[in-house]
Amino acid sequence: MAKDELTVSVVGVGAKDCMVMRSLLNLANGRGSGPAWSLLEDGRGDVIVIDVDSETGQAEWPDMRAATNVIALSADKHFDAPAHLAKPLRAREFFAVLERVAGVSQPQVRAEVAKPAPVPPAAAAEPRKQPATIERGRTLADHLRLQTWSGPVLLSHEGWPMLPIDPGSGAWFFDGSISDLKPEQFARPIPGSAGVALSSAELVERVRGHRQRPLSELKWFAGLAQSAGKLHPDLKGDVQFMLVHAPAEAMENRTLHQLAQIVLRGPITLAQLIAESGEPEATVHAFLNACYASGKLLINSDWRAAAF
Repeated sequence: MAKDELTVSVVGVGAKDCMVMRSLLNLANGRGSGPAWSLLEDGRGDVIVIDVDSETGQAEWPDMRAATNVIALSADKHFDAPAHLAKPLRAREFFAVLERVAGVSQPQVRAEVAKPAPVPPAAAAEPRKQPATIERGRTLADHLRLQTWSGPVLLSHEGWPMLPIDPGSGAWFFDGSISDLKPEQFARPIPGSAGVALSSAELVERVRGHRQRPLSELKWFAGLAQSAGKLHPDLKGDVQFMLVHAPAEAMENRTLHQLAQIVLRGPITLAQLIAESGEPEATVHAFLNACYASGKLLINSDWRAAAF
């Protein structure tokens, strides 16, 4: 399908999965170099996703399964179909199946949702160049989310312990408790130069004997504390939120676990989340900030114009 614009139509797909698909396609349009994607909820698109778990999908599937542009969506991971997506939707699998069925490639999008490829030490030596006025306002959570550092670095900044961070392997190294890192540290902006580049050999030497921890943990707690109860600017406005998966870190706290369960049933607005949870505004803000920093939060700013 050599087109500048491609469409995905859905049959029997629920509102939540439609929102996930629309958000992922918007991501592809903003970051990829391939065709522009759009989601249709009626008609026949270049690619058709059928939820075979729904009554509508079950009725349509026998007549459509032989088509080369049809993808079956099902909670059954072993569902027999030439092209199949398992629930819950995962970005990497979604793009891989979509590209295979459509016969196109979205390499830039895949690079974002997959683990970063290893880079030579020389390439990792410089933090990504950003306008100084923008970078000065970035917290650690922002730097991690925006991938300021593409290779191993040693975080070295006033008030911080020295923290080896390896984005490529998704790890950071720290022997203490996360509570040893004070909330005001996470809320304080730091420059990109605070991450001092390490070669692979230097990283091995630095982390020898130290505890390796998942980088998702640091992203979560950095996001949780980064704004002292204020909502991150990127999350403000008339938007809806949704989670595809509950962050593992949220499961360790009853309040955050409750908030995650509500957003998992989304889509939901900020006002609705505060009202339904009964939690203070600052707690809900911190939770959404953490989900955003850890890459788990889907944001839909077009919900009033789109019918889910």
